[in-house]
Amino acid sequence: MKKITLSEYNSISEAYRGVWTTERWDIPDWAEMRKKHIGKRTMMVYDNGTCLLVEGLGFEIVDDSSWKKPDEVRKEIGSHYLKFYTEKGCEPHYADCVIRWNDTLETEEARIALAMDADTEKDDEIFFYCDSLNDMKSMADKGREDFTIAECIGFGTYEELL
Repeated sequence: MKKITLSEYNSISEAYRGVWTTERWDIPDWAEMRKKHIGKRTMMVYDNGTCLLVEGLGFEIVDDSSWKKPDEVRKEIGSHYLKFYTEKGCEPHYADCVIRWNDTLETEEARIALAMDADTEKDDEIFFYCDSLNDMKSMADKGREDFTIAECIGFGTYEELL
Protein backbone atom coordinates (compact mmCIF):
# COMPACT_ATOMS: atom_id res chain seq x y z
CA MET A 1 0.00 0.00 0.00
CA LYS A 2 1.33 3.44 -0.94
CA LYS A 3 2.02 5.83 1.95
CA ILE A 4 1.71 9.57 1.51
CA THR A 5 1.95 12.41 3.99
CA LEU A 6 -1.03 14.64 4.67
CA SER A 7 0.85 17.67 3.33
CA GLU A 8 1.68 15.80 0.10
CA TYR A 9 -1.95 14.76 -0.26
CA ASN A 10 -3.16 18.32 0.32
CA SER A 11 -0.69 19.65 -2.27
CA ILE A 12 -2.31 17.54 -5.01
CA SER A 13 -4.62 19.59 -7.21
CA GLU A 14 -8.25 19.28 -6.16
CA ALA A 15 -8.94 18.06 -9.69
CA TYR A 16 -6.99 14.88 -8.79
CA ARG A 17 -8.07 14.29 -5.20
CA GLY A 18 -11.31 14.29 -3.24
CA VAL A 19 -13.66 12.34 -1.03
CA TRP A 20 -15.76 9.47 -2.38
CA THR A 21 -19.41 10.52 -2.21
CA THR A 22 -20.90 8.76 -5.23
CA GLU A 23 -23.14 5.78 -4.55
CA ARG A 24 -22.48 2.90 -6.98
CA TRP A 25 -25.48 0.60 -6.72
CA ASP A 26 -24.61 -0.63 -10.24
CA ILE A 27 -21.61 -2.48 -8.76
CA PRO A 28 -22.39 -6.01 -7.54
CA ASP A 29 -22.09 -6.32 -3.74
CA TRP A 30 -22.01 -2.52 -3.36
CA ALA A 31 -23.83 -2.79 -0.03
CA GLU A 32 -20.87 -4.74 1.42
CA MET A 33 -18.24 -2.62 -0.36
CA ARG A 34 -19.87 0.72 0.45
CA LYS A 35 -18.20 1.23 3.84
CA LYS A 36 -14.76 0.82 2.23
CA HIS A 37 -15.43 3.67 -0.21
CA ILE A 38 -18.00 6.25 0.92
CA GLY A 39 -16.35 9.10 2.85
CA LYS A 40 -12.80 7.92 2.06
CA ARG A 41 -10.23 10.23 0.50
CA THR A 42 -9.25 9.43 -3.08
CA MET A 43 -6.54 10.46 -5.51
CA MET A 44 -5.78 9.88 -9.17
CA VAL A 45 -2.27 8.62 -9.96
CA TYR A 46 -0.46 7.48 -13.05
CA ASP A 47 1.00 3.98 -12.63
CA ASN A 48 1.06 2.11 -15.95
CA GLY A 49 -2.16 3.96 -16.70
CA THR A 50 -4.41 6.24 -14.72
CA CYS A 51 -5.71 4.75 -11.47
CA LEU A 52 -8.05 5.91 -8.74
CA LEU A 53 -6.67 5.06 -5.31
CA VAL A 54 -8.96 4.93 -2.28
CA GLU A 55 -7.70 5.62 1.24
CA GLY A 56 -7.40 2.37 3.16
CA LEU A 57 -7.40 0.29 -0.01
CA GLY A 58 -4.68 1.75 -2.24
CA PHE A 59 -3.00 4.32 -0.05
CA GLU A 60 -2.54 5.46 3.54
CA ILE A 61 -2.26 9.07 4.65
CA VAL A 62 0.24 9.73 7.43
CA ASP A 63 -0.27 12.93 9.43
CA ASP A 64 2.97 14.88 9.23
CA SER A 65 1.73 18.07 10.88
CA SER A 66 3.97 17.55 13.94
CA TRP A 67 7.09 16.71 11.89
CA LYS A 68 9.93 19.22 11.61
CA LYS A 69 9.95 21.03 8.29
CA PRO A 70 13.12 20.87 6.13
CA ASP A 71 14.09 24.46 7.03
CA GLU A 72 13.87 23.59 10.74
CA VAL A 73 16.05 20.51 10.23
CA ARG A 74 18.67 22.54 8.30
CA LYS A 75 18.75 25.13 11.10
CA GLU A 76 19.06 22.34 13.68
CA ILE A 77 22.00 20.83 11.79
CA GLY A 78 23.69 24.24 11.60
CA SER A 79 23.08 24.93 15.28
CA HIS A 80 24.49 21.57 16.43
CA TYR A 81 27.48 22.01 14.11
CA LEU A 82 28.23 25.50 15.44
CA LYS A 83 27.92 24.29 19.05
CA PHE A 84 30.28 21.37 18.37
CA TYR A 85 32.85 23.51 16.53
CA THR A 86 32.76 26.23 19.23
CA GLU A 87 33.20 23.75 22.09
CA LYS A 88 35.74 21.39 20.46
CA GLY A 89 37.58 23.73 18.08
CA CYS A 90 37.66 21.14 15.30
CA GLU A 91 35.55 19.76 12.48
CA PRO A 92 33.24 16.87 13.40
CA HIS A 93 33.63 13.50 11.69
CA TYR A 94 29.98 12.48 11.85
CA ALA A 95 26.47 13.45 12.86
CA ASP A 96 23.98 11.27 14.67
CA CYS A 97 20.62 11.81 13.03
CA VAL A 98 17.11 10.50 12.75
CA ILE A 99 16.28 9.59 9.16
CA ARG A 100 12.85 9.02 7.61
CA TRP A 101 12.47 6.51 4.75
CA ASN A 102 10.57 8.04 1.82
CA ASP A 103 8.58 4.92 0.99
CA THR A 104 7.46 3.69 4.42
CA LEU A 105 7.81 7.01 6.33
CA GLU A 106 9.38 5.00 9.18
CA THR A 107 12.18 6.62 11.19
CA GLU A 108 15.41 5.28 12.65
CA GLU A 109 18.66 6.62 14.08
CA ALA A 110 21.63 6.69 11.74
CA ARG A 111 25.19 7.98 11.72
CA ILE A 112 26.15 10.16 8.77
CA ALA A 113 29.83 10.84 8.03
CA LEU A 114 31.02 14.30 7.00
CA ALA A 115 33.81 14.86 4.46
CA MET A 116 35.68 11.65 5.12
CA ASP A 117 36.71 8.59 3.18
CA ALA A 118 34.90 5.28 3.25
CA ASP A 119 36.66 2.11 4.35
CA THR A 120 37.83 3.37 7.73
CA GLU A 121 37.93 1.33 10.93
CA LYS A 122 34.54 2.82 11.84
CA ASP A 123 32.93 2.11 8.46
CA ASP A 124 30.42 -0.38 9.90
CA GLU A 125 28.94 2.37 12.08
CA ILE A 126 28.37 4.74 9.13
CA PHE A 127 25.01 4.72 7.40
CA PHE A 128 25.77 7.37 4.78
CA TYR A 129 28.65 9.62 3.64
CA CYS A 130 28.26 13.33 2.87
CA ASP A 131 30.85 15.53 1.16
CA SER A 132 30.13 18.63 3.25
CA LEU A 133 27.85 20.23 5.82
CA ASN A 134 25.80 21.80 3.01
CA ASP A 135 25.50 18.39 1.39
CA MET A 136 24.12 17.06 4.67
CA LYS A 137 21.71 19.98 5.05
CA SER A 138 20.34 19.32 1.56
CA MET A 139 19.29 15.87 2.70
CA ALA A 140 16.50 17.42 4.77
CA ASP A 141 14.62 17.71 1.46
CA LYS A 142 13.10 14.79 -0.39
CA GLY A 143 14.45 13.79 -3.74
CA ARG A 144 18.11 12.84 -3.76
CA GLU A 145 18.12 9.66 -1.70
CA ASP A 146 15.63 7.06 -0.44
CA PHE A 147 15.49 8.88 2.88
CA THR A 148 15.52 12.36 4.38
CA ILE A 149 17.11 13.66 7.55
CA ALA A 150 14.25 14.24 9.97
CA GLU A 151 16.31 15.39 12.95
CA CYS A 152 19.92 16.06 13.95
CA ILE A 153 20.87 14.74 17.39
CA GLY A 154 24.46 16.01 17.43
CA PHE A 155 27.98 15.77 16.04
CA GLY A 156 31.05 13.87 17.17
CA THR A 157 34.56 12.71 16.36
CA TYR A 158 35.86 9.15 16.21
CA GLU A 159 38.36 9.81 18.97
CA GLU A 160 35.40 10.23 21.36
CA LEU A 161 34.22 6.72 20.49
CA LEU A 162 37.53 4.97 21.18
